[in-house]
Amino acid sequence: MKKRYLTIGNLKRNAFIVAAAACMGLTTSCDNNSTSGNTEEVAVPDGMITELTEEGPDEWKITDERTTVPGQSMAVLKYSDGRVDTLKGLELENRMKDVAANQSTYQQGGFGLGSVLWWSGMGYMAGRMMAPRAGYYANPGVMQRTQAWGQNVQSYRQRATAPSSGKSGFFRGRSGGAGA
Repeated sequence: MKKRYLTIGNLKRNAFIVAAAACMGLTTSCDNNSTSGNTEEVAVPDGMITELTEEGPDEWKITDERTTVPGQSMAVLKYSDGRVDTLKGLELENRMKDVAANQSTYQQGGFGLGSVLWWSGMGYMAGRMMAPRAGYYANPGVMQRTQAWGQNVQSYRQRATAPSSGKSGFFRGRSGGAGA
């Protein structure tokens, strides 16, 4: 009784295996917009309004931070001479890009406008992953609110990027066993 073994070089068999694997992979891994049955809405405000008050020449403190709707972020600058200026839209975006690009400068300290923006909620939105520093806030309650907001945003980001069923790969939606 001679057993017949398939050779590795069998072209028809290998083509069939590759085609079958490709079909299975295409039907399960290219379904990016599928619903997982998880209909829980996570309401996390994306915008931030940061109020900064000038306490001396180029010395700023964060006096208030509150959330707002996405796309409505702004920095309200209150100068020591009574002027009030608002950075929003493209002007704020350009300023935060500059802050993010030079973050090593702003991480080292100082109370200039760029450093204080880096350690505010705006800085978190621009890419700062460290906790805010208390020295930049005029009131500890404001910093605690900002920390709570940052934790909500971080957990939202983790839930939004995690696989919905905890599975990944070729057989993401398939179940094993008999009768499947």
